[in-house]
Amino acid sequence: MKTYKMGVLGAGNMGTAIAEGAVRAGMMQAGEILMFNRTAEKRAEKAARGFAVTDAYQDVYTGCEWVVLGVKPQNFDEILPALAAAGADPKPLVISIAAGVTFGKIGRALGADCPVVRVMPNTPLMLGCGASALVKNGAATAAQLEAVTALFGAMGTTAVFDREEMLNEVIPYNGSLPAFAYQFIEAFARSAETHGIARADALALICQTLAGSAKMVMQGDKSPQELIAAVCSPGGTTIEGVRVFEARGLDAIVAEASDKAIARAYELGK
Repeated sequence: MKTYKMGVLGAGNMGTAIAEGAVRAGMMQAGEILMFNRTAEKRAEKAARGFAVTDAYQDVYTGCEWVVLGVKPQNFDEILPALAAAGADPKPLVISIAAGVTFGKIGRALGADCPVVRVMPNTPLMLGCGASALVKNGAATAAQLEAVTALFGAMGTTAVFDREEMLNEVIPYNGSLPAFAYQFIEAFARSAETHGIARADALALICQTLAGSAKMVMQGDKSPQELIAAVCSPGGTTIEGVRVFEARGLDAIVAEASDKAIARAYELGK
């Protein structure tokens, strides 16, 4: 029997958010989660919150039922061979949140029999309102996928795919989208400032409006196109701005940005 229910290898912002989400959802206690971070100060912070900590990341792999790989994709070449050398019997369920790191890469190091669920979350997960895409490998069971989906569902919304490449295809629409949204917010805030509106007031108005607009879309009774039409009174103010977006090719800009992000995801997986 494993000592801990879940381990987090790379207890940074996202890894910590996942651990805290598991506790908040009542799926496990803080003391049942083992956290690794290279920095002693950060380990102490996690220990102060009740989590178990270690300065040897191999302990996470050998001592936990679930292992969240929360390190950057470029660190996998160092970490995977070390985990394989440490060995684990039975092998834990590996939950990887690294973009572009494929089942093949993980399996070549840890064995094809190692159950893996790849997850593409986004940063709003840290506030409990993330959007996560998931897919399992052949060694992971449907029950394991269901359990991991429930974990991430406790921190927002989820979408489950049956093909691994869909995690690359979905990246612009959840993983990268917060940065795109922040760009949109920043652009409107700067515009507001040029019209004499205080930045704090502009951000409050813009963010609340975007949050409310998203809720209206999520109600599902009207499409985005219908909602646009409802705001754009003929001869009014909004239609003038919408025409600028159309003339400047907003759809094409979004498509190109999405294609670039997806292409980079495939490059990282090579």
